[in-house]
Amino acid sequence: MPNDLAIQPLTAVRTGGEIVGEAKAAASQPLPQPEPAANPSPIANPSLRLDPALGIVVLEFRNGAGAVTTSIPSQRQLQAYQRWAQTHSGQAPRNGASPPDA
Repeated sequence: MPNDLAIQPLTAVRTGGEIVGEAKAAASQPLPQPEPAANPSPIANPSLRLDPALGIVVLEFRNGAGAVTTSIPSQRQLQAYQRWAQTHSGQAPRNGASPPDA
């Protein structure tokens, strides 16, 4: 049975003095400092909020400063739900969802 293992010869051999010299040179150089990690946001992103007047959970996405950038449902959609809850006029909410009773 043939053996496919091949051993390559070494071209240079290091002596003990060379290894110590390299270790000293490496020790004299300052270690690279890791970059500081970004400060973790104290606000969970995304966050959930219950709109008590409508009984709807709102999913809010925030930027680094903590300001709301996007929400689901959008502010415009929340206003439409509020109008419907107050007046019951206009187009009914879609997706088979019935608006909460006012």
